[in-house]
Amino acid sequence: MIEINDTCAEDPPQADAFRMILIVGIGTVVCSIGIVLNSFLLLSFRRLDVFRSNLLYLFLLACLDILVELCFMLIFPSSLVWDYFRVEFLYTCWHFYIKYVSTVGQVLIAASTLLIVAASFERYICSLKSSIQFSPQRRFLFISIVGTCALFMKGSVFFELELQSLPHCPPFQNLRLDLSEITRSESYKTIWMFWCRSIFNVFLPFSLLLILNSLTITNLNKLHINGFQSVLVEVSLLFIMLSIYLVASVQAPRSSQFSNRCQSDATSSELPLPDNISCRPLLGPSITSSTIDSFASSNDQMPTLLRRNSEACAARRRKRDATRTLAALITIYLLTNTLNLLITIMEFINPDVLGSLGEGWTYKYLADLSSVLTISSTAFRLPVYFHCNGDIRAQIRDFAKSCFIDQNEKKKLGKLTMPIASSSTESNSFNFLYFQYLKLFLSAYYRLVPIFSPI
Repeated sequence: MIEINDTCAEDPPQADAFRMILIVGIGTVVCSIGIVLNSFLLLSFRRLDVFRSNLLYLFLLACLDILVELCFMLIFPSSLVWDYFRVEFLYTCWHFYIKYVSTVGQVLIAASTLLIVAASFERYICSLKSSIQFSPQRRFLFISIVGTCALFMKGSVFFELELQSLPHCPPFQNLRLDLSEITRSESYKTIWMFWCRSIFNVFLPFSLLLILNSLTITNLNKLHINGFQSVLVEVSLLFIMLSIYLVASVQAPRSSQFSNRCQSDATSSELPLPDNISCRPLLGPSITSSTIDSFASSNDQMPTLLRRNSEACAARRRKRDATRTLAALITIYLLTNTLNLLITIMEFINPDVLGSLGEGWTYKYLADLSSVLTISSTAFRLPVYFHCNGDIRAQIRDFAKSCFIDQNEKKKLGKLTMPIASSSTESNSFNFLYFQYLKLFLSAYYRLVPIFSPI
């Protein structure tokens, strides 16, 4: 804070009824909802291994969203409240913390945007081929680069603001927030503050997200078609193997039974059988013992193949959910930041036009609306995750039940629901269902075959 001797002059009022409703009313409500929902989302992530999956981006994004919403409430609504209601205590506090909170808020907003760009880039790389996976070390490297870039681009805001003190002036005139000496350089103001920040914080992220999102959806559609065709081939082969095995396992005992009957008839009649007579059933293929053994050996492999196929389908589903979640996240970001992009374009073309509209109030209203739209994108991410991602939806439901259901009801519910089993338990339950299916199929087969058999 710098003490200066200057003429006491009160700044013109910045708050009116429309800005109070838009920023203080709607903005505060949106931020409060966002803090609650993002906190709920963070608590729902506690059972997920977020540090080893792509959910790490969503986890960090929720943390940044909470901090951004707090900074928004400390900057904009607080400023209008002390200006409209003339609250001296809030006026003094706001001028002392605004330099720090504004810098933190700018860095967090830049980090959130770059974090979404990094997540979309990873989704694009993974969409090129289904076998591509990012390691946690590479993901942490991307996040470190994001933090460094955000701090580099927006950290200089701290040195661009300067608080001036006028102790000889009355309240609401004794403090003044102004630009520092470094901003008086035309090259710094034009090149860095305007061109570089507008390009790297508005135009470039907007363009990258639009391009990466489109390419990722295109690649995902191609992988989905190829994956669906491969699944059809695998299921068809497994069905053929299962059918052949069922026929082999049923016809083998019947062949043995008929052979024993032929031998017993020949023994009882004491007549030798001719060499050209074969003791085998009239219906069904000729099955040797080696064929039966080969199909019987596939009994242990078939559940494993089916389980692997289900695991591959689950992996594809999780990858598709992650892509859908990120695509919806990017779409909301693009929609809510369109007005900010248009305002920035107008500032590039002719900034005097915005300042002249409605004596400058139109520009203030548009800037306020842009801020509310931007903050709304951070406040309503949980509904997007709940709709697009099955794993997150299951965790949110589980956490909601643990919060709003009594202990007795949770115990009753735990008895009715199936617990999450390990891979061995899943395999045993799958084998049990598989052999139950064989049992039912064989019982039906044994009832139908004697009807059509001439024996």
